[in-house]
Amino acid sequence: MPSVTRRRYIAGTGVATLSGLAGCSGFFSTSSGPRSGELNKLGISMYVRGGSWITAFKQAAEFYCKDQGIEVDIVPNQQSANKQASDIRQFANQGYDGILASIWSTGTIKSAIDFAEKQGVPVFTANADTASSKAKLYVGFSNTAGGQKSGEQMIKALQKQKGDKDKWRVLNVRGVQGNQSADQRSQGFLDAVKKNDKIEVADTINAEFAQDIAKNKVSQWLNSNGSVDGIYSGNLSMGLGVKTAVEQVGKLKKKGEKGHIVLTQMDGSPQVNPLVKKGYIDAAVDQPNYFYMPIAIEYMRQYIENGDDALPSVGKKVSKSDVQIKPHKHKGVDLWKKPIWSPASIKKQNGHPWFQTNSIVITQENADKPYLWGNIWG
Repeated sequence: MPSVTRRRYIAGTGVATLSGLAGCSGFFSTSSGPRSGELNKLGISMYVRGGSWITAFKQAAEFYCKDQGIEVDIVPNQQSANKQASDIRQFANQGYDGILASIWSTGTIKSAIDFAEKQGVPVFTANADTASSKAKLYVGFSNTAGGQKSGEQMIKALQKQKGDKDKWRVLNVRGVQGNQSADQRSQGFLDAVKKNDKIEVADTINAEFAQDIAKNKVSQWLNSNGSVDGIYSGNLSMGLGVKTAVEQVGKLKKKGEKGHIVLTQMDGSPQVNPLVKKGYIDAAVDQPNYFYMPIAIEYMRQYIENGDDALPSVGKKVSKSDVQIKPHKHKGVDLWKKPIWSPASIKKQNGHPWFQTNSIVITQENADKPYLWGNIWG
């Protein structure tokens, strides 16, 4: 096991550029397998804009690398697949021991990852996956399963709060048509609610993942078509827009109050969690986003030191006793103390293993807990 004390930590700004890095050298190998025996220097390529969710995702990597003495450079992809592909190739050529990427465009980046693998630099992915079978491991939750959990929470809340009604009318507010995450989150919800004969999906509204569009379209729909019993939103922005729309038409009530419209959604956040606690939103299905990068880094280190046998096998269940992310004090909490990612299932996706984490259901009972990213990065 490499000594922590001999590792270095230099990054954390998120604005490093590969062309400006010192001490880099070219390395051209034609063999597969890790060319390094230790993970001392890590390159990360990712989307760095997008608010507190992305901040939590990125800072968790910075914190974990600092704790472990790993030198890390985080390079923004600038919303460009070509930029990300170029960065991955440069990481592979400039002496990095491993590459971790949150993929901007699934197919475009494939050749760059294949190139890195040929240089003996393993590529792991987190949050957004690649089409390349050469990636060693992808860490992320299931959008489909998240949508299904939201549907199950919708049914549970309707049974408890409106059990005397013969039918329940609900709205499905989804993201951009054709976007993989949006499609999976919407279909997961629809698959769950169609199992209950009392539920009628009155309409599906495309709100393009945007708060203002959700607010305007849902408000207009409710004014034109009358009230509903429940509304599902496919992300946190649309969920906040839906809450405002319900408020604008005079229908915003807390759980237990007469006329309450059940609201379930994907994602917690610093804005969403207090609304769940107050009873305006019934449930939010959240991701263990601040675990994604540390889990990938731990498996990368084990792979570099021990080879393919260190990676989890497809079909296996992984629990907190199998992967230990050591807690450390950050942002006033013992970060990673509660393994909310566990249990995970190892699936196969795009020809490589997918470490599919658990997701967390935020309800009135746990909305203020310190292990939710929205409360840590609020």
